[in-house]
Amino acid sequence: MKKLRLCFLWHMHQPYYKDDLDGQYHMPWVYLHALKDYYELPFYHKIYGQVKGTYNLVPSLLVQLADYTTTDVADTFIRLMKKDVRELTQDEKNLLIPQLFMANYKNQAKPLKRYRELYDRKGDTPLFETAKLNFSEQELTDLQIMYLISWCGIFTRRNVPVVQELMNRERDFLHKDKLNLLEALADFIKSILPLYKDLQDSGRIEVSATPFYHPILPLLLDHRSAKEALPDMPMPSINADFSAHARVHVKSAVDYFRDIFGNPPKGMWPAEGSISNKAAELFRNCGIRWIASDEDVLSASIGRDLRDKHQRQRLYKKHGFHTPAGGINIFFRDKELSDLVGFTYSGWDAGKAVDDFMTKLAEIYDLCDFSPIVPVILDGENAWEYYPDNASKFFDLLYMRLSSCNWVETLTMSEAAECDTPEEPLDRIRAGSWIYANFTTWMGHPEKNEAWRILAEAHSRYAAKADIAENRKLIEKELFAAEGSDWFWWYGDDHFSLQSDVFDKLFRRHIANVYTLLGEKVPQEVNRPIKKSHKSGLLKAPAGEISPVIDGRVTSFFEWLGAGRFDLKFDAGAMTASSNVMHMLYFGFDKENIYMRLDGTFREIANLGYELDVEITAGETKHFTFPLINEYNDDRGMHSCLESVFEAALPRKFANGTEKIYVTFRLKRDGRILETAPVYNTVEIDLTHDSGRDWIA
Repeated sequence: MKKLRLCFLWHMHQPYYKDDLDGQYHMPWVYLHALKDYYELPFYHKIYGQVKGTYNLVPSLLVQLADYTTTDVADTFIRLMKKDVRELTQDEKNLLIPQLFMANYKNQAKPLKRYRELYDRKGDTPLFETAKLNFSEQELTDLQIMYLISWCGIFTRRNVPVVQELMNRERDFLHKDKLNLLEALADFIKSILPLYKDLQDSGRIEVSATPFYHPILPLLLDHRSAKEALPDMPMPSINADFSAHARVHVKSAVDYFRDIFGNPPKGMWPAEGSISNKAAELFRNCGIRWIASDEDVLSASIGRDLRDKHQRQRLYKKHGFHTPAGGINIFFRDKELSDLVGFTYSGWDAGKAVDDFMTKLAEIYDLCDFSPIVPVILDGENAWEYYPDNASKFFDLLYMRLSSCNWVETLTMSEAAECDTPEEPLDRIRAGSWIYANFTTWMGHPEKNEAWRILAEAHSRYAAKADIAENRKLIEKELFAAEGSDWFWWYGDDHFSLQSDVFDKLFRRHIANVYTLLGEKVPQEVNRPIKKSHKSGLLKAPAGEISPVIDGRVTSFFEWLGAGRFDLKFDAGAMTASSNVMHMLYFGFDKENIYMRLDGTFREIANLGYELDVEITAGETKHFTFPLINEYNDDRGMHSCLESVFEAALPRKFANGTEKIYVTFRLKRDGRILETAPVYNTVEIDLTHDSGRDWIA
């Protein structure tokens, strides 16, 4: 009987936040996601036993998780949380208090009454100045406990009695309450790995891995593979051979998993879905039977547009690639379904989202005259804080539907590799990743290339002294950690983080440790920040022409990825999500239109009589008014839609042929201006932007 074979792969990963020389963790994200995601997502398989899935656990994440099973972990955040607030110095408060506001306001802070009260005190105070708010000792203790609870998942809140008791009390906590909570959460973290082992042993899930420190393997094997997708890509100056390290990352991951789970992994999700011919051969040489990437890599490898419905069914076949070590299966993620779960459904009603997901599965089922394999592959930890209740309603409804659906079966990746779905052999792999099927997220931008350069220099210095160097294992560990993909992700202007300077420092600290362990002076360039701070609201210039669908929704992760990005609040302080309606502008253009997308709290004021006045200065100043309704068109060619975000298209002719336009947004109701963004400045949009000069994923 024909069935649709649905394969979920949930990728669990965080960078290596520990400095092994000072022994300290400098960012607490492994700990916080352990409270919310690493246990919660697999636990659904205890409830819905018919639903299978594959969980990809990065070894460097598991190493860190093990440290957090005790409150004695050397983590700066945990150390400060354990101190009585009366003993905190002002410097310690400056470190701690900004972290206590790093939670999604709508879904983590707002549902907790006491946390919402304290969070709202922040107002328009910039995040890293929140220590100046002069919280009382009681308020600060309450803030600490509420912050921890805000990061607890639904299952954590139900299954850890201390969490339940503190939630019921709501406020006026004591220092001993905080210590009890920290101890209980450390005990909870101890239960995470046993859950995965139990589920794998019972056949409900498969556990897979990634090369140890999450490197972009094709770039380690041969950094010139980046040119397969973009022949003119600006390349870093690299005087080192990382290929031997590539093998160590894979082999050490296999060995580590054998020690933890009793058997080596059968498959791997390569870091960022990055594959190449050489990478596939290395995986197979290390005993790996399957790997996975993105559909755009398949499209580039076979030279076919998989968006064409006549070619689309090729995505859902098995794909084998022959290497000198033998054959290896390669799965390619369904981009649309994966991105809907990761980036879009969070803003939908759970029932509507599940209906849409099942409808799209039915369309794939009808498209194929065989039993299709549908890989849905995405981040297993970072999406859920954007869903209400950590996506529990979405997963309950989805897994219920799948459990009772007779034309869908969920399989692990290894099971799918053995099933009777027709196979289409691949003659070659065009090197690429899950983002744009290239490597511009990790190489090509001057900052990214500078990071590669200083990494290569440190590698070469070690190679020259390896035979006489003491502490060889420690030095190599620092190099391996620095080869992780995450550091390069945050360099450049394609991604934004309030903590990008911390990522920069951690990367350079790994490099500095290499020189220290070699007994050499750390080069001045390693002590100099690579990441450049933004001096305006412009976070990213457009990477080229875009032509998004104006439907009021971010229908794909890639739809606006090439757009420019401007922080509309940059000159008004880092406001809370509840303070204003307009938060972020995405902008771009093609030959016909200028496109704008505004993110914020628009959904709450849709169809209530609000208007958005867009003031554009292009030689002369003009005003364009968009009613904030679900859809609007006028006879001048303006078009807008409002659902989860506001999207608009304006004919380019309104720019009057000028090279630059200057834009201001005003939210109005009944003729009154309620909000202006930016407050004191304008958004400058350069319509002559040469995309060939920017290398942005």
